[in-house]
Amino acid sequence: MRDIRLFVDVPLTEGDSIELPEAAARHAVTVLRLKIGDLIVLFNGQGGEYRACLQSANRRQVQMEIIEFIPADRESALHTRLVQALGKGDRTEWAIRKAVELGVSEIVPLLTERTQVKLTQQKSDQREGRWRKLIIAACEQSGRTRIPPLRSAVTLGDRVAGDSDTERIILDPRASECLQVAPAVTKVELLVGPEGGFTDQEYQLASHSGYRPARLGPRVLRTETAPLAALALLQAQAGDWGS
Repeated sequence: MRDIRLFVDVPLTEGDSIELPEAAARHAVTVLRLKIGDLIVLFNGQGGEYRACLQSANRRQVQMEIIEFIPADRESALHTRLVQALGKGDRTEWAIRKAVELGVSEIVPLLTERTQVKLTQQKSDQREGRWRKLIIAACEQSGRTRIPPLRSAVTLGDRVAGDSDTERIILDPRASECLQVAPAVTKVELLVGPEGGFTDQEYQLASHSGYRPARLGPRVLRTETAPLAALALLQAQAGDWGS
């Protein structure tokens, strides 16, 4: 049976006794149904994780004793930044959750000319809050000890200036070359378009900004499928799947 893991945004130190934040406490008692003496794993996104024992609990307060620090490191050697066009319904949420499981390093939501999602500032804030919860849940499930940052939504024009040490790739089913990176590459930025793809103007802007076109085999993948296939391939080529 795998360890139960909980993210807590508080300092953790071996030997200390802490009170879980209210949301985590409620989840531990009402969802996980933990009892006195149960062991779980806590992590706060700062690296490593901590084995802890439940000392006392009710619906609002849970006291944990931190038994030991475990220097776990499950991050990929390949830094991957996913610049993902927003999709309809739950497509973006699905892509974000699975990308975190696959080891993505950071996520940048992208607004394009064909983006069909129109958000007010309030709805945008609510959506980002929900996405952050999905990211944390995916880290809890997959064993990651660091939380990949979720950046604010941008337009393609905002991505013109790139990092000099990052290989920039735009996924394009019409590209002549398949997705591949050299063994020496340590940072990759993946640009994934919306349903219907990028407009000609956006594609030209991406090309002039240093994005190299690459395809994923002979089939056209959906906007939420393409980044996951690309991340899996990159992990196999230069990440941590072959180690």
